[in-house]
Amino acid sequence: MNYQEYRQSLNQRLTDKVQRELSSFREEMQAKTPQEIYDAAYQIAMKNEIADCFSNADYSPQAAKAFMKSPNLLQDVYEEWLGREDSHMDELRQTIADFKSYMVKTEKILSGKER
Repeated sequence: MNYQEYRQSLNQRLTDKVQRELSSFREEMQAKTPQEIYDAAYQIAMKNEIADCFSNADYSPQAAKAFMKSPNLLQDVYEEWLGREDSHMDELRQTIADFKSYMVKTEKILSGKER
């Protein structure tokens, strides 16, 4: 097995690990009440996005091996994300502010009040 095949093999194992963790998480969620599922909607969405990131990644063998040492990589990355979430909220606030500016400007143009 050459280096590239080895790298691909490790990345596939990593993807498989994350997909197994996601499948287990889904089963856990399916056993919950509708209210509990609703309350966990953000966690469900983010864990799916995290899994997508891993399935499209190409890590070095060293990084892939390090990731595989995590007992629950999906949960660990999710918790790390929660610790950084304010940057996500900052982006969302900026998007809202930008859209507000666009809407106000559009309204002025449509009402003939643009100078």
